[in-house]
Amino acid sequence: MKIKKDMHHIHDKSYKDLFSNKELLVKMIQNFIESPWGKEINEDNMELVNKSYILSDYEELESDIVYKATIGNKEVIFYILLEFQSYVDYSMPIRLFLYISEILREILKNTKKIEAKSKEFKLPAIVPIVLYNGEYKWTVEKKFKNVINQSELFGNNIIDFEYILIDINKYEKEELMQLKNIVSAVFLLDQKVDVEEFISRVKDIAINFNSLTEKQKMMLRHWLRMTLNEEIKDKLGENIEDILIAKKEEVEVMTSNISRTIKETFEQTREEAREEGREEGKVEMAIEMLKDGEPIAKIAKYSKLSENEILELKKKL
Repeated sequence: MKIKKDMHHIHDKSYKDLFSNKELLVKMIQNFIESPWGKEINEDNMELVNKSYILSDYEELESDIVYKATIGNKEVIFYILLEFQSYVDYSMPIRLFLYISEILREILKNTKKIEAKSKEFKLPAIVPIVLYNGEYKWTVEKKFKNVINQSELFGNNIIDFEYILIDINKYEKEELMQLKNIVSAVFLLDQKVDVEEFISRVKDIAINFNSLTEKQKMMLRHWLRMTLNEEIKDKLGENIEDILIAKKEEVEVMTSNISRTIKETFEQTREEAREEGREEGKVEMAIEMLKDGEPIAKIAKYSKLSENEILELKKKL
């Protein structure tokens, strides 16, 4: 039984909604990216750029976020390009190159020509980050020059950059549990686990992530509601996401009810499979007896199928 929806663009859109919140992006960078600049950024010196740089060729498939940040008294401005990815895509370095080019083109377009041509003019740094939550190992080249044919011949004479990869499924559960913040909660619930473990994680977050604000709980609940598979919602008969905003004394009851439903669903599915197997056995027996020329009444007696069912089988032979 799949926990999450298959449509990657819905999942990516949900991530975009989450990380359009500056607080979440800052937490992710500070907790999951080791870099000097990551320690310098905060909500006050960051600004969400209200524009997408995705080209028309990709607009139905992708979702990006761009932030502008200022560091220090000298106003060192740089851009953070965050791209969400649900499957392995070997064109990622090329796509990021196109995004970076579009951002720089926009910056130059909005800069006075005399300023852009001056010796002192500097372009802002653009840091590409890929957030990956897919099932398969990410084997895409991280350096741009590695997707250029025979790049080793040209050394430093060709363009190069390396994007930062955050692979959600590479983190250990214990590592994420220790952080106890909204980003680690999202990663915990988006890792590829079975249903029982998923429910256990929802419970752990509801009980142990005490630093989550009411606003963050509502954001997490909304994200979960958007990404959960409709089939699993129907089968469990509970709004799993509501556990996240329930009172602690209610959490145990809610998760116990869901666990019981999971067990009952499993038993029902197993019994249905057994019954299906028994029916297939009856049909196979009837077919063999028909091939042997046995009378209908005798076949009905031994196969436990009705004579009408046997006659229908006979028509198909």
